[in-house]
Amino acid sequence: MSSHKQYRLDLDRIEASLREVKNNFEALNEELLMRREPLTDQIIGNLLEGYAYVDQLLEDRVEIFSPSGVDHILELNHLVLCGSNARVRLEYGPHLLETRRRFAAGIDEIADWYERKRHKSATRRAAGVYVLSVSQPQLFLEGNHRTGALVASYILVQEGLPPFVLTPKNAVAYFNPSTLIKYRHKEKFLDRQYYLKKYRRGLQEFLEETLDKRFRRTLRLDKDKAEAKSPPLAPA
Repeated sequence: MSSHKQYRLDLDRIEASLREVKNNFEALNEELLMRREPLTDQIIGNLLEGYAYVDQLLEDRVEIFSPSGVDHILELNHLVLCGSNARVRLEYGPHLLETRRRFAAGIDEIADWYERKRHKSATRRAAGVYVLSVSQPQLFLEGNHRTGALVASYILVQEGLPPFVLTPKNAVAYFNPSTLIKYRHKEKFLDRQYYLKKYRRGLQEFLEETLDKRFRRTLRLDKDKAEAKSPPLAPA
């Protein structure tokens, strides 16, 4: 019986890496262009819920840039901000509602760009989506970098590459360009494609140099089972 590979996330190793970054964050902060709030257990817990959601999306083979799939990107942002706890989400209800409005105003542009670049490499698409999400006006009110990293991970693993995961070795090289991207406004550039290429190229090279196979699991599936579509995952 023939089989093929499916790639998923190694959540245990991702958690271990994030906690290692947390333990070394004070030293890392000294090398950053702009000091950042340290990783907390809550931030790590929410991020892990986000990575688990990405893992489920991959299992269900959901296309998150399709018209029926983009709400999963919004759910990733809700997870990094609030986790899945219903009480916390109720407490932040007005914020999440405003986040949804912000998201609705910006996601079509990003999805259109992704569709035009679908034939390009996964690292190029992941970097481009990240740049478009994080630069001004940002896709979300808060949590753009964390959500961008999760969306990039989905794009990468969907194509068989490892996800992007923060480590003590790549943290500075990730945070410093992200800070520059955050304060760039898309509409202030006459040739936006040049702007996108400049930052996308740097982030693409960063991904190609630092992606770590430790964070990716490889599954072998029977071909017949792989071709049977799973029911789509419904956003929380």
